[in-house]
Order: sequence, then C-alpha cells, then structure tokens
Amino acid sequence: MANTHNQFLKFEQAISLTLPRKNKLIASRQALQRRIIEYFKTKTTLPVPKFYIQGSYKMKTMVVKKDGSYDVDLGVYFLTKPSVEPITLQKYVADAVKDQTVSGIEHRDKCIRVIYKGDFDIDLPVYYKTLYDKHPFLATKTKWQESDPKELCDWFEKQRKEKDKGGQLLRLVKYFKAWAGQRNKRMPSGIAFSIWVATYYKANLRDDIAFYETAKAIRNSFFWETISRNPATPGDDFLAKLDYTQKSNFKEAFNVLIRDAEEALQQDSQLKASNIWLQQFGDKFPII
Repeated sequence: MANTHNQFLKFEQAISLTLPRKNKLIASRQALQRRIIEYFKTKTTLPVPKFYIQGSYKMKTMVVKKDGSYDVDLGVYFLTKPSVEPITLQKYVADAVKDQTVSGIEHRDKCIRVIYKGDFDIDLPVYYKTLYDKHPFLATKTKWQESDPKELCDWFEKQRKEKDKGGQLLRLVKYFKAWAGQRNKRMPSGIAFSIWVATYYKANLRDDIAFYETAKAIRNSFFWETISRNPATPGDDFLAKLDYTQKSNFKEAFNVLIRDAEEALQQDSQLKASNIWLQQFGDKFPII
C-alpha cells in the first residue's frame, strides 16, 4: 500500500496562504476598518461599528483557489439596532469602502464585496446585535435575517478540539475544498465541506487514509438526502443553492474521488499513487 502522507502535507502547504499574503490581507483589512470607522464618525449619525473576522480565516481552513485568489469575511457589527433599513446600512458601508481599490466593490445580497483583483476579495456582511438579542441579525437587500457566524465558528472549534489535537481535521477540510475547486461544475461551498469534515471526521496517522475514510463517511450521510445543515443559527442548509442536477453532478464526482482514493491507496509505489491523487487535486499536488 503506497504511503503518500508526506505528499499530502506538502500539498497542504501549497494551497495555504504564505506569510507575505497573510500580512497583505491583514493590512488591507485594517485599512477597510479605518475607512468604515471614519465614515460612520463623520458622515452618519449612527454609532461606529465593531469588527469580527469570521468564516474560513477564523476557522484556519482558508485555501488559495485554482486561480490564486481567496476570500475573507470581515463582519461589520452594530451594537444597537440601526434606525435605517438594512439595505441603507449596506449602502453606507459600500460608500465607505468604494474607493479603497481600483477594482471597486460589488453590492451583493448579504454583503459588500471589496475586490482586490488578481489577489483576494474581502466580504463585508453587516449585522446588528443588541444586549437583548440572543443572535445577531444580518442585513440583506430586503430584510434583517437572524444569523450567527460566531456561533458557527465556535461549534467548529469545539468539534476540532474534541476530535483532533494534531491539526489533521483542519488539513482535511483544506484538501476537500481544494478538490472542489478543481471541478469544472458547481460544487458545494467550502463551509459545507467544513461542516461535513467536522461531523464525520475519521482520524488516522496518515492523511491519505484519513481523507479516504472521511470521504466515505461523508458519502454515507447522503443516504436519504444530500444536505449540509448549519449547526448554528439559522440552521439552514448550505447546499440549498444547488439544484437537483448540480447535486447529482457533485455526488457523481464525489464517488469518482472515493474510487480513485481507494485505487491510490492500493498502489505499490508512491509515484503511481501520487499520479492518481494529482488527477483529483490538480498540479499543486506533489509527485515526489
């Protein structure tokens, strides 16, 4: 049985942010925070918001995409209920950051996206949470929607601490996200894979075997329906935006992944096994 554990470790390094890119991201995030603070101090009568890094950066599962880019979520939090409509509050945040980059912004339904073309995007979801609210409320273009990304991050961290002390669970999430990013058809989101891995994680001394066993456990959960349920508020399905055909395409590709993983593990040399993994993970997966 070919052992490609070390190749997996090298692959994890290849798809992770380098220190210079992390530093650039931190500087960009801080610049956005300063702009937003200054805008609300000088151009509105609303209170100055607080900020919370969330999503894959907070979970330590961020990967660089196939095109070399990546996304970051920076939550903008108001500690009193704003006196304006949610879309108006989004527009204030958009106005504050619209000139931060040459590529500008996108006003999406649930966030303002600041585009650093060819590098990364920073998404700015806007929330409020008063002392009397159990969970935050997210601003969308049409309404306030109860949503608690911190609760989700806390759930994920609890799962990780209970099940894994050596960082393997985090690495597996990155492998699955990188695999999905190599597919030509629409796949589940990174957060969907994060929930699946945290729920169905199968530990092993080797990452290649852990990946294979965890993939099988995830597939077994699809017996009745293919979902990735948010364990935090609002309890939505992270696959809700995938239609029947897209889910079928995913399950077919996932079956091929598991088949190829089993074949790779059965090879009599690292070179043969690595070439099989390469077909699933792309050219960042090392052959030697």
